[in-house]
Amino acid sequence: MTSVDAGDGNSTCPSLRDRLPAMVGDFFGGSNIRARGSASFDRLFVYADDLDAPATLPPGNSIMSISESGPVGIFDTSLMSVQQAQSIFRGGGTLPGVTLAGTISANASLTTSDTISQIQSQLASTPQGYDIVLLQTPSGTYAAAVDSIFQSRNTVAGTTVYNSSASGAMIQGGGDSLNGGEDLDAYYFYDHVINVDTAIADAANGSVGSLKIAEGGSVLPQDRVFFRYSYIGDVAYGGGGLSRFTPGFEKSFLNQLVSFEVRLPFVADAATNITADGRSLSTNSDAKVGNVMMYFKTLLLESTNYAISGGLGLALPSAESIEINLSNGSPLLRVANDSVQIQPFLGGLYMPGDKWFAQGFTQFSFATSDNTVYLNPDGNGLQQAGSISDPSYLFADLAVGCFAYRNDQADYLTAIIPTLEVHQTTSLDDAGSVSAGNLQLGNFSGTTSITSAVLATTFEFGLHTHLTAAYAFPVTSNERQYDGAFRIQYNRALR
Repeated sequence: MTSVDAGDGNSTCPSLRDRLPAMVGDFFGGSNIRARGSASFDRLFVYADDLDAPATLPPGNSIMSISESGPVGIFDTSLMSVQQAQSIFRGGGTLPGVTLAGTISANASLTTSDTISQIQSQLASTPQGYDIVLLQTPSGTYAAAVDSIFQSRNTVAGTTVYNSSASGAMIQGGGDSLNGGEDLDAYYFYDHVINVDTAIADAANGSVGSLKIAEGGSVLPQDRVFFRYSYIGDVAYGGGGLSRFTPGFEKSFLNQLVSFEVRLPFVADAATNITADGRSLSTNSDAKVGNVMMYFKTLLLESTNYAISGGLGLALPSAESIEINLSNGSPLLRVANDSVQIQPFLGGLYMPGDKWFAQGFTQFSFATSDNTVYLNPDGNGLQQAGSISDPSYLFADLAVGCFAYRNDQADYLTAIIPTLEVHQTTSLDDAGSVSAGNLQLGNFSGTTSITSAVLATTFEFGLHTHLTAAYAFPVTSNERQYDGAFRIQYNRALR
């Protein structure tokens, strides 16, 4: 880059283009990933046996309702459904052992969903016995008694849900006809369900957020060291503020025609690990490292009042996986950070005189592979449910500023440079979703389009040091990923 003599014979003054402040950038958390649905972490069944059908059945178009004196047992067993019991009986086996977990003082009862005629037709249509008779939801006293046992034996709060699809009745001994006087056994299964509906950080960058060249980047290849601090308020996936720190350096080669830049972002209050107690979520405030960022940049065109550069960014998957665990330590989900992201970019600056300037970047971001998703929908541990890909993005960033004050001969403050930045983030495709059981994870909001603005002022000291204070905020009201971001940026040129 060009320099001019400062007049003392011992030092040089960088050209004004070399003294342009690095862009500040907005905040982008990544894809709008959300976990929602439910997971069943415990199951009990109520066994109402030896219920006698009336000797004289009701009319064929009537349902059948039986009630006999209790109490009724609540059992813990490896039996998971009436369908499993049917399979065991039809195979000539016996049911697995049970442990009495509690009793219900109410009557033993059942009420069928189908009419007498429908049940008789069903029994007659199958060559084997042990047909399952569908039942209506039993008395609420059953659920209340089961819920009391669930809450006492589970350290994670949950909701007691009657599992109608796993429940039903069968005629004792595999009877294959209903004529009156038969004994029926009712199997009522209840689940201890953990409900989830929460935004989580994009695994492609941990809870740090997605970095791009316009966040602290310079159009011209330079020799510099830098450090940035950002406080991002009310981040969508963490429910609170995020303190991010980004140290790094840029080293030029070939007479400042090309450069290599490294950034190592980390946060003090990460949202990578979330704990669920069944009714609420809490985020662990741990320090976590984000993806290591590397940028390769080259000067493509240069004239007196403009310059164009281009290059490639690489985001290496050094950030931790995203996890939600229950308060008892059981895992609920994990999204691995597997993919390298490739970020080609073009940068340009224009400075028609010695005061005003404009600079900006156009950048794409592409994921090289998918991120593996593990879900635990039934309490039996994490299982690979599939994978999701971080969407491809287009970033458009523009800054306009001026040298509002400049004194190249000053001992300390040599310039004050206010700037206004506008940033547009647009996703080019969708991350999709995966599911296991009733638990889902993915991007359910579709494509992303976010516009943000940044107000910044840079103070230059001694021609080589920049200290920038800035405030970034989303302009669009929908898809807001944060309320506002306060940023301090230190940049030291090593000329």
